[in-house]
Amino acid sequence: MRRTPRTALSSSERGKVHLIPLPDIIYLKAELKYVTVRTHAREYLVEESLTRLEEEFGERFVRAHRSCLVARAAIRGFERGSGAGESSDGQWEVLVNGCDERIAVSRRQQHIVRDLSK
Repeated sequence: MRRTPRTALSSSERGKVHLIPLPDIIYLKAELKYVTVRTHAREYLVEESLTRLEEEFGERFVRAHRSCLVARAAIRGFERGSGAGESSDGQWEVLVNGCDERIAVSRRQQHIVRDLSK
């Protein structure tokens, strides 16, 4: 029997279950045993693996680095990092719609800059 594809992720918080529509998700970031789901409005925690989410929703998200998937629809461009920290060596960063946060692109995933800039 074929399963209907999910249209939302669920997050349990203080006795409530929040449904997070996939189109609202900007990125998914693995942190310890949880995945942080970032939307325009806020962040949620889900207990699913990033690898599993990538397998299920690979067409919708692209891997920026080993612990982060970015929604293709949320990507507004790429820029070389110039500040201190993880991107200080001129590494590419993903610019996303809906938040000021920039997401570093690992050297291993640099091809996404080229592939998505076409």
